[in-house]
Amino acid sequence: MSEQLKEKVRVSTPHLPDQEEISRGPDVPDVNARLRRWKRRRRTAREVLVFMLPMALMAVLLIAGIIFSLTTPAATSSTTSTSTNTAPAVAVPPHPTYNALAPVASQGSTVNLTLTVKEVLVSIAPDVAYHAWTFNGTVPGPVLRVRQGQIVHFTLINEGTMPHSIDFHAAQTPWNVNYQEIAPGKSFSFNWKANYPGIFMYHCGSPTVIYHMANGMYGAIIVAPAHGWAPAREYVLVQSEFYAAKQPDGSYFVDPQKLATGIPDYVVFNGYVNQYKADPLTARAGQRIRLFIVNVGPTLFSAFHV
Repeated sequence: MSEQLKEKVRVSTPHLPDQEEISRGPDVPDVNARLRRWKRRRRTAREVLVFMLPMALMAVLLIAGIIFSLTTPAATSSTTSTSTNTAPAVAVPPHPTYNALAPVASQGSTVNLTLTVKEVLVSIAPDVAYHAWTFNGTVPGPVLRVRQGQIVHFTLINEGTMPHSIDFHAAQTPWNVNYQEIAPGKSFSFNWKANYPGIFMYHCGSPTVIYHMANGMYGAIIVAPAHGWAPAREYVLVQSEFYAAKQPDGSYFVDPQKLATGIPDYVVFNGYVNQYKADPLTARAGQRIRLFIVNVGPTLFSAFHV
């Protein structure tokens, strides 16, 4: 071949890169190097996060503690103030010893008796103020006394906040007529004859009867024989029970659950715990004593003895 033809062939033949240049061309990125750099950056970010997270948590707790310490006293003070304003401590009323001496019966063929329903705070034990429903403001109500054969003209006045009634165990009278409920602010009168001598209870007969009785609505009535008993020093003791639930102001109301179980907090004579321990019932040596005992319950039996 001539020299001119060879020259043409060399000029027209393109340059072919060697194998190493094809596998590692300058334009192909180093994937492995980029992967290593990414892993290093990721590890560094994770280390920073692990270090900073506890620090951030401590800062949040510190700020929360400061806020709580600043607001808690005010909240506590506000709560205490509100509690004090809404539920002040109740003043326990003084307890005068219940006079256990039996009263004397009125003379004449007719006797007038009046009982007034009052809802009052009474003491039933030391430092125990109880919201009672009462006859004439005491628990028990006043001891009443009539003579066999007398006509009793009775009046019930209701100064309470709910209907109440009367039930005389000494009377024989139509209960559906004379033992009717009396609305607040009203009064009702009826007559009955004292036929049988003895000691009897009277109580509120409005439903639920046991609830009204547990709240203090009971008392004793003596029907003396027409010709009387032999002279004696006479005392009246009314046994009863209290089922008490303490209120936020320190006073007590009847507890329906305790009442249902029949397990009282206090069993008392004449409305107060151990009142005759400090003020005992007295008599002279050789003097005749007559005790009138009434157990109004409303649950437990009485095993009274001297």
